[in-house]
Amino acid sequence: MQQSKGKKNLSEIAKYCTRNDIFLKTCRDMLKELDLRYINTLLLAAKVKGVDVVRIFQLLFVFQYFDIKNTHQYIRNGKSISSDFKKDVFYDFMKNPKIDWRKIVLLFLRQVLKLIDKKTVENTSSSNEPRFFIVDDSILEKTGKAIEGIGMVHDHCQNKWRIGMKVLTLGLWDGKSFLPVDFSIHNEPGKTGKRGLRKKDLDKQFVKDRAENTPGYSRVLEIAADKISMAVVQIANAMKMGIEANYVLADTWFICESFIRDIRGLCKDMRVIGLMKTNRNIVIDGKTCKINSVPDLKRREKKYSRKYKAHYIACKAEYKDIAIKGYWIKMKGNTSWKFMLSTDQTLTFITAMKYYQIRWSIEVYFKDCKQNLGLNNCQSVDMDSYFAHISITMMNYMVLSIRKRFEDYESLGGMFRHTKAEILEKTLIEKMWEIIIELYLMIFAALDVDLDRFMLIIIHLEKSAEDLMKSTLAELVSVNKRAA
Repeated sequence: MQQSKGKKNLSEIAKYCTRNDIFLKTCRDMLKELDLRYINTLLLAAKVKGVDVVRIFQLLFVFQYFDIKNTHQYIRNGKSISSDFKKDVFYDFMKNPKIDWRKIVLLFLRQVLKLIDKKTVENTSSSNEPRFFIVDDSILEKTGKAIEGIGMVHDHCQNKWRIGMKVLTLGLWDGKSFLPVDFSIHNEPGKTGKRGLRKKDLDKQFVKDRAENTPGYSRVLEIAADKISMAVVQIANAMKMGIEANYVLADTWFICESFIRDIRGLCKDMRVIGLMKTNRNIVIDGKTCKINSVPDLKRREKKYSRKYKAHYIACKAEYKDIAIKGYWIKMKGNTSWKFMLSTDQTLTFITAMKYYQIRWSIEVYFKDCKQNLGLNNCQSVDMDSYFAHISITMMNYMVLSIRKRFEDYESLGGMFRHTKAEILEKTLIEKMWEIIIELYLMIFAALDVDLDRFMLIIIHLEKSAEDLMKSTLAELVSVNKRAA
């Protein structure tokens, strides 16, 4: 395998988003392989006024392939000549609360997974490697306050409050690709329940009456629901559709007693791995202690990992009567310890770190969808339109992600050109951790830069990390020459 190929950009689909012909060929080759009869049945169930809803869905699906951001642009740019539909037909379709977008996405994903099994020549990853559910949320920042249910939401990365909504997303990592599974939209009511807005702003917000037996009604109720509980609901829905995983990966926001117990209630064999806040109590050797006090108590058991350039302590413990294995980690250059837990007590530190780093693939998904697939382009005030728009974006991502998998990660015949194993591109996770080794461990750790913050910055860079380093080093050299 080439050691330097594919490290320039942390993206799964960027190279397919620059040419419309590649988009269209990908769409045509992929969709003809999928059995969409059940999806078409769900769409027809929401048919109104004799409109061909399946045709409308197909047109909306390929908007991104023509670099069209929204329906208004589609109508005005002349590409709608082949269609007899007016813009109101598209708007009415997107705002239809009768369409079960959650089930459509899950059915689409199930077809994608079947296609992966069918097209993979050496399907060893699915049999030997564990599969992971990944849970995280991302902000969709908006400017208008008239959108249904919108409010101020907290950006934990930059520690700022913004107008918008949060999209809680469940993804599946099967060893080669990240595939979106489900999502829900949330706001943050706050202590007063006004979502950080003034009363006159709330009075101007869009309000819509929906029948209680419609999917749109159920999803709107989720907006004010607890994200931790909704994450469990999403996993349960995926499992009902036959989509399963061995582990659930999450960050500190989700890792708590209720989340771990609920996951165990869904499936006793499914384990949880994630970071946890260090101000909580655990039991070690029959004694209760704070998580942040353990490095001093267990300092003689401290070890060093060459691979991750980190000191660590690993030991079995109990959290709220739940058997766990704890890992106290201090990266090179850092002064504080972080705590990672796993409900799988058999994992070594190296394996637990290897598994947890897979969580970053969902951050790459958010970046790709926002920058390349227009995740935040919906301009409607109706929440049903957001359910439709995000669902179609997720299915777009699946199509491009599987194209990336077949072309760069696996040796296949039939659908795409045959690629020899020795020139296959490294997977997303391998590329990310090469950047960590080359940048973080050598430079940023010495500056006491937090690892999680560093990874978020690297993933969401507009340009590649390599270009950033070149420009930064060039500037440093220039400054040094002027100083000399």
